[in-house]
Amino acid sequence: MMIIHFNENNMIKDFENITFELTEDELNKVPLIIKGISLRKGKDMAVSGSLICEKMNLKGPRFRKIINYIRSNNLHYGLCSCGKGYYTANTLKELEGCIISLKQRIASQVKVLNALDGQTMMFGGVGQLSIFE
Repeated sequence: MMIIHFNENNMIKDFENITFELTEDELNKVPLIIKGISLRKGKDMAVSGSLICEKMNLKGPRFRKIINYIRSNNLHYGLCSCGKGYYTANTLKELEGCIISLKQRIASQVKVLNALDGQTMMFGGVGQLSIFE
């Protein structure tokens, strides 16, 4: 069984330089990003993250941190993403598709995590670690 521990400020180990908490400037951009994505109803209207970053003067990791903040705090319902970009779900089917995609990406990461956990034995470990410590 894996034990999941989250650190207090949600920074990711070895990525602290890009996963630190949102700055005041970034928080000020949240309403503008919500407004822009709310106009993009349906997957066919998706706007690329790179275009949003360009217009909002953001780097990709910081933009994704903002998206995470919006979603985690329920600031905009149905904020979905796909290969074409970000959009607001127009139907339950679109939202469910986004959820399935997210679950598949998580499952892929868990598969890699399990493989790496097993590889710790090569370095003198026990073959299983807790994550997010």
